[in-house]
Amino acid sequence: MKIWGISDTHLANSQANSMSFYGSVWVNHLEQIVQNWNDRVGMDDIVLVGGDITWANRLNTAMKDIRLISRLPGKAKIIIKGNHDGWWREYKEVCSAVPKNVKPLEGNAVKIDGQVICGTMGWLAPNDPCFETLDRGKYRHELEQLRSALEAAKKLEPEKGIHLLLHFPPFTTNGYQNSFFDLIIDYPVVTCTFGHFHLPSEWESVPQGEINGIVFRLTSTDYLNHKPFPVWEASV
Repeated sequence: MKIWGISDTHLANSQANSMSFYGSVWVNHLEQIVQNWNDRVGMDDIVLVGGDITWANRLNTAMKDIRLISRLPGKAKIIIKGNHDGWWREYKEVCSAVPKNVKPLEGNAVKIDGQVICGTMGWLAPNDPCFETLDRGKYRHELEQLRSALEAAKKLEPEKGIHLLLHFPPFTTNGYQNSFFDLIIDYPVVTCTFGHFHLPSEWESVPQGEINGIVFRLTSTDYLNHKPFPVWEASV
């Protein structure tokens, strides 16, 4: 069994909103995601979908894209909210609406086949050059959501460590560790996947790989050329 990561799919739903405005990598990106997902992900695998899933702004219209994801290979798709997921308002409503193999997380955790996964959106931190005064309330809320998620994961007895799913990186836009990172390293986290970054300058500056015993990975679909990334694999 493998755990895969992909984020920022920005599915267009029935709307005219197209990411192709942002470059050729976004032309026919849905078809590329579906093809690569089918080619790489096994039926017994888990896929971490790190937010900014669809441009839909209502739950009922978002379900077209969520059902598409649910039909792709993988026994479970773990989803979190991104800053552009305007359809995701009430957590309980989202949980009630999605197919059974789609597991929304919002400051909590789930255990599947012995693997403990927790998640929340995250936010910009005060040491980020893009941080503004209006971000402070959301920052504090999301920092506590992260703490709640990690504590919930601990209660699930993560013998093999915790897999953490975020939308915002635990790093600044210019590549420095932030307070989300400082909190994460206090817990037995083994992998941390995140998205949100779409600029080549951000891709180049964000830390990846093993840091403090945790493997950090950027999974924005444009960065991955729309190929789900293998985050973790069960040892034989």
